Amino acid sequence: MKTIFMIVIIFVIGLGIGVLFYLNNLSIFMLSKTIELLVYILLSLITISIVNTVNSFKDLINHIDISIKVIISTILGSIAGGLLAAIILNSDIRMYTAIALGMGFYTFTGSYLATINRYFAFLGFTVNMFREVATFIIYPLLSRKYPIEAITIGGATTMDTTLPVISKVTNNAIAMIAFIHGFILTLIIPVIIPIIVHLQI
Repeated sequence: MKTIFMIVIIFVIGLGIGVLFYLNNLSIFMLSKTIELLVYILLSLITISIVNTVNSFKDLINHIDISIKVIISTILGSIAGGLLAAIILNSDIRMYTAIALGMGFYTFTGSYLATINRYFAFLGFTVNMFREVATFIIYPLLSRKYPIEAITIGGATTMDTTLPVISKVTNNAIAMIAFIHGFILTLIIPVIIPIIVHLQI
């Protein structure tokens, strides 16, 4: 609970700083570059720590095997969520499924869908951004009983932005699975979204 509270506080502080710098484009640029650098440093340190826990090639294969199962679960769960949303809202099945299959990769999802429809582009960006934010809050809670299964919430973000939280509340073995999970999804998403969007249903 303490971890979740700290994440929420940091998130709110971040929003406050963002509002203060909003009117100054130069400050926004410098702030974003500073944050980007700090994220890269943090991820590098976490990755080094994770790699040092792999004792053998067999360990690595085991991590990959579990990661693939989690990836399949993430994709199937996202498809189910997209279909359910489309049915409830009586809307375009392809677009809602594509949005759900953004799996946290909001920069790509929003940008790609913007070439097709602005409304769905907005949804694609917003829904997937909130999926990332939700991971920061929900994962620490679910990780107590379901540390591996809960990785699916983060989708592609488990490779980068949400990896520090996963690493903090679990261990390096789980973090390795999360990293592989996010990395492979990041490669898959730009392929599957265009396929779904252009399906003839």
